Amino acid sequence: MNMRDQMKTEAEGEMQTPPPPSPSSSSSSTSCCKRKSADRLNSDSSEKRRRLEIKPQDVLTVKDVCELIQYVTLRRSHKMRKPSWFSVSDECVSRVNVMILDGLTQSHFYRYFSLFTHLRSKYNTRWTLTPCSADLLTSDLFNAELASPPDEAGTHTPLPAALMWHPVIRRFGLKRAGLRNFLLTQQEMTKHRFPEKGVCGCEGFVCTASGSVTDSSPLYGLDCEMCLTSAGQEVTRVALVDASGRCVLDELIKPLNPIINYCTEFSGVTRALLSPVCTRLSDVQALLLQLLPPDAVLVGHSLDGDLRALQLIHPHVMDTSLLYRMDFGRRFKLKHLAQVILKREIQSAVCVGHDPCEDALAALHLAQFFIRKGPGEVVQEYLQELWQQQLPDEEEQQISDHQYRPQSFGHALFRSGQSAVLLGRCSEISGVLLCAQMCRRQQCSSDREVVCVFRRVVQSYSVSVLLFSSFIHTLKQSTASAHLQQVCARLQQMCVLYVGPLPSDATERLVLKLLKRCGRLRSTRQLHNTHGAHMEVVFEHLEGAALALERLNGHQLSDCTIKVRRPVHEQTLDLDECVCERQQDRVCERFLYVCDLSRKAQRREQQLQTFTHFGPAAVHAGTRSRHAFIEFESADSAQAAVGVGLLTGGRKLWACPALTPPHMSSWTPPEPPTTETISNAQPGEECDERLLERRIRKLDRRVGKVYRALEANCLSIVILPGSRVDGVDHLGLCFIQCKQT
Repeated sequence: MNMRDQMKTEAEGEMQTPPPPSPSSSSSSTSCCKRKSADRLNSDSSEKRRRLEIKPQDVLTVKDVCELIQYVTLRRSHKMRKPSWFSVSDECVSRVNVMILDGLTQSHFYRYFSLFTHLRSKYNTRWTLTPCSADLLTSDLFNAELASPPDEAGTHTPLPAALMWHPVIRRFGLKRAGLRNFLLTQQEMTKHRFPEKGVCGCEGFVCTASGSVTDSSPLYGLDCEMCLTSAGQEVTRVALVDASGRCVLDELIKPLNPIINYCTEFSGVTRALLSPVCTRLSDVQALLLQLLPPDAVLVGHSLDGDLRALQLIHPHVMDTSLLYRMDFGRRFKLKHLAQVILKREIQSAVCVGHDPCEDALAALHLAQFFIRKGPGEVVQEYLQELWQQQLPDEEEQQISDHQYRPQSFGHALFRSGQSAVLLGRCSEISGVLLCAQMCRRQQCSSDREVVCVFRRVVQSYSVSVLLFSSFIHTLKQSTASAHLQQVCARLQQMCVLYVGPLPSDATERLVLKLLKRCGRLRSTRQLHNTHGAHMEVVFEHLEGAALALERLNGHQLSDCTIKVRRPVHEQTLDLDECVCERQQDRVCERFLYVCDLSRKAQRREQQLQTFTHFGPAAVHAGTRSRHAFIEFESADSAQAAVGVGLLTGGRKLWACPALTPPHMSSWTPPEPPTTETISNAQPGEECDERLLERRIRKLDRRVGKVYRALEANCLSIVILPGSRVDGVDHLGLCFIQCKQT
């Protein structure tokens, strides 16, 4: 999913001596320069004294949440590594409570925003969560192994226990395995922005044929070279090599848009080389579809960028920058990996530009080497040369290995003298595979009983997991998909405006130029069944629609007064009230939305500098974006900046309080249904809206009761798992808060 800013930064860097991790180094190594989740737990002085630090993270996965819980509970008894996105002092957290609201998604939270009074008031932090299921979360939490599994002989490998938390070992384990074990999972592809079907920004991408992958499936190395055009980066050359190292495709591609910079020093492509070329991107896509068998595995270095440039969706990928991984999201350069692992010199300074065939072959050989050797042997052999780490001496290794035992989190919790409890309906928790030592399972008949039982036993368990499933049981199986579509459509309607009547001599370009002053547009549509020319506009962010409604209604365009209005029908009667509710969102109170910025870098910098007069601020925006989100240290500074008209160069900037939470990508979900489609739903597919609202109110009240029952210094986590419907991911939401005294 893509967050607010679409500007991509270079995520990989050659780390000869990796610096110590810090919030700033972690932020600079992320793959996209976006507005991240900031330090919400330090919002007041009492929380600062607790030294809770939230580090930037785009999208959390189930594994991220599980690692946080494991660290908080076992940090004293085990050698646990702190999660890269969250750190907590030893004296801070005493217990952990997890509440899972089954069946709810991020879209549900913002659709029924006013009903979640306790979630909004008690939890200051939110993260977007990749879709998961409730039973997967509990199974991953308690069954996750803290140690490496035994090897084929049934004994443990001699790798020192201090290195068991090496990022490569943590991800892949120690055993030598087939290539299927090193493919990126669906969650990893989502987290690292790989193109996926149904995801925003991947409309019109070509999908390859998909088949089941085996350990003998063919590997293909892929690499692309880019140039800079008027539309951004576009591919100019692509190379594909097969498992034997033979180059089966090496094509130059002429971009559709005018080229601004050939980037010859990197791509090796020149004007003279590209002038006679007639091959277009669609031609290369067709060739790739012919060359790649259904079970093909694509290998590359930072392969997500190559696939996006090719506008290609492929489900089976292996990324060498994520095979030879480092902590905190940092990545090695391909040149450095080839030099250390393959003893090969690529991207030589003598040659002009990179050779994509050479780079694709290097990535292929790196992947083959990793599969052949296995992660344990790779780490031991190149620990010092590549990762710049020292092996412990023999005495330290013996002590460490003696303390080290392979076990699951549930067993480790039990052996450390702590206990866990899982509360939920009988039908929901009976299928979770947990032994009695891992966790006590208490089957309840209703969500109400879950709360009652928990309040009696809250002081008895170090980890408690509560599964609330009343909402998912309220929806019939046939209505769940239709209801979720309605929820997504309702969110998009908040960003829809009708503009008109438009003057007859006004061009579409002129109208769009006027509208883009307020923010990025998601889509536009000409309306021809009206007396005058009108246009339906969908903004990417709610702030853009709000500013257009405020600033452009009554605007003079070619001696014609245009009106800007929201659509009026049954689903949009209370949109104004919904927008007012968003203005009260605590996570947005320190943020400001500014639009109509200059595209010229120097002038744009001067415009943004004017906001620093109101207090220290950080700007979250793309390089050429005409809008930005500005984060102040205090809410008072943000309010003061809104109330003052800012003039730079004789032009007044438009600004309004931010309405989009930091973790949220867009108010326009992927492929939402139209209003007409929803209104024509079959009677059997309709949902009882009042019943659903009552269920949500009860769920929120139960969250409040559980939170009040928690003792001080308890880490409370609330999870809306999200879902996957018809191949489209509907993201979840994760709330985290340490309860105060």
